[in-house]
Amino acid sequence: MPLMNEGGAFMSSGFQLCACAIVAAVLSVVDLPVAWGASVYAPSGWASLHQSEANRRSQPVDLPTQYRSWTALQGAATLTVPTVGPDGHLYATTGQGRGHSNLHAFTLDGALLWQAKPMENMNDLDGCAILSSPIVDREGDVYISDCNQLWSFKPDGKVKWVVDLPAAPAGAHFQRPDFPINAFTTAVFTKDGDVLGVTNFGQVVVVDRATGKPRADVVRLPGLIPPKSTKYPLRDAILGFGLMDPGLRDWAWQLIFGGEMNSANTPAVDMRTGRIFVAVSSVAPGRGVLMGFDLKPRSDGKLTVEIAFSSDMGPGSGSSPTLSPDGRFAYVSDDDGMFYAFDTANGKRAWTVQTKAAAGAAAVGEDGTIVALQEVDAFAIAIDPNGHRLWESDIGNLVKAALPSRWYLGGPVARSTGNPVIVKGMVLEPVVYCYTLGWGKWRIPIPIRSAIVAIDMKTGKGIKEIVGLSDDSSGITAVLPDGTIINSLGSVLTSAVEPLAWLMNRLLPGPLKQLEARGGIQVSRPVRASKDAM
Repeated sequence: MPLMNEGGAFMSSGFQLCACAIVAAVLSVVDLPVAWGASVYAPSGWASLHQSEANRRSQPVDLPTQYRSWTALQGAATLTVPTVGPDGHLYATTGQGRGHSNLHAFTLDGALLWQAKPMENMNDLDGCAILSSPIVDREGDVYISDCNQLWSFKPDGKVKWVVDLPAAPAGAHFQRPDFPINAFTTAVFTKDGDVLGVTNFGQVVVVDRATGKPRADVVRLPGLIPPKSTKYPLRDAILGFGLMDPGLRDWAWQLIFGGEMNSANTPAVDMRTGRIFVAVSSVAPGRGVLMGFDLKPRSDGKLTVEIAFSSDMGPGSGSSPTLSPDGRFAYVSDDDGMFYAFDTANGKRAWTVQTKAAAGAAAVGEDGTIVALQEVDAFAIAIDPNGHRLWESDIGNLVKAALPSRWYLGGPVARSTGNPVIVKGMVLEPVVYCYTLGWGKWRIPIPIRSAIVAIDMKTGKGIKEIVGLSDDSSGITAVLPDGTIINSLGSVLTSAVEPLAWLMNRLLPGPLKQLEARGGIQVSRPVRASKDAM
């Protein structure tokens, strides 16, 4: 049915040694469409937040045994994974205030290429870019949303075009007169090559990729603006210490937990049919829906947004949807951990599985196996394409090897710090190894080490550490076809407990120290490929 119109880098080397899931602990194939040639996305292996249009995060590559890592952008949190263009340029976003750049381009070996003009006012690229991964097209052009605009940059950093995003509807939160917010989470490319996004308050925007001119009238998806999420309070230290613009912390926190905005997710696109899928708030208070909508041509050459279905879910506005490899199903979870498979043709519920899944997009392997993030010690759960549980993760062997046990600190534990990604035979997951303070449900993890760990795809058992990280990830891990691993370093956990460092560094045994909140990005290059062109 049609909708109503609405008026510098540092190097380190060494051998191998969710944001939602993190906070719960603190406070309580190359993903191709039919063919890359038919897609506008850059053929780089990771051109969007969840890899590409289907959000599957699957890279069927054998990983090397040795990496060399570099880090950059220390002092600034990065909450979405950097993306890569066809020329090997890497694009990372930050969320700092006036006087700071918030889009940064590097080579894969760490050389800074360019940065966006530092923000001085709302006409510049502002800090809302922190929760919008750049998407990159096959020509190497970059597309990124900030608080109130959609930008396109050429590969050399020149602005291709910039257009205003629509004003938020009446009653919307985060609308300071001098700083109104109505950002995309992350944009997508449509089947026909346009740029589409859904704003925080549920407005669908479609523009021409070449010019930025509107391809459809702005329309708002039906749904209530949900109340403030109070599940995890935003403590003063979280994302403090200059890691991001203080004026954007509350907005970012609510986006992470789906509060006070209709849409906090990245759409998925079926390149076979052109249908777009997005999880948003429902017209029923406190509930979410998965919507499928199509872009229908009009006689004047523009497009009309038509809803194909609206499928009910439980609490919250849900996760970013993930499409099955054959495109038949869209997978999504709600705030109660219910995991859904919906038929992409008609929106009918195919099956559900009760999990403890966080509201984060699942990864899906080439064989259709689904791996979702959970908010418990068994932080990953695998489900087969028919909705049967396969395993829950167990990395106890890796935890025991990572940290010694001390009676006054308890046994060490591992906490997930981001969404899973699938490689050949393994699931990769960023974790922090911690000790805990407190008792009962009030147990605070104190991070000591951070790493990417590998879990056996068949059993869920921990295999090994792949690479150490210099901070907690708080986001998604990208893997390129040559085995390069890219991480955001969001510092959500490390910043939350930073005020305790003075105490913990006196209690910790031997040379162990509490992990510092550094922020930035980390890129780990296979030693065999570190000097190769992409």
